[in-house]
Amino acid sequence: MQDIVHRTEAATRELGIRAWVALGSALHELGERAREQRGQTAAEYMGILLIVAVIIGAIFSSGLGGKISNLIGTMIDHISSGDKTAPAGGGN
Repeated sequence: MQDIVHRTEAATRELGIRAWVALGSALHELGERAREQRGQTAAEYMGILLIVAVIIGAIFSSGLGGKISNLIGTMIDHISSGDKTAPAGGGN
C-alpha cells in the first residue's frame, strides 16, 4: 500500500512540475509575442474598425441615421435641381 501511495505522490508531483514549467513557458512566449512589432498594424486597424462599428451602431440605435439619410437626400435634391438655399434643419 505504501508503494502505491509513494508512486501516486511522485506521479502527481511530476505532473505538477510539468504543468508549472509549461505554464511558465507559455506566459514567457505570450510576453515575447506582445513585444513583437509584427502584426501591430493589423491590430491597430482592428481597433479603428471596432471604434467605427461602435459609432455606426450608436447612430443606428439612436434613430439619428434616418434623420441624416433624409437630410442628405434633401441636399442631393437641392443640388440636382440647382436650388442654392440650404434645406431646413441643416446648413449654416
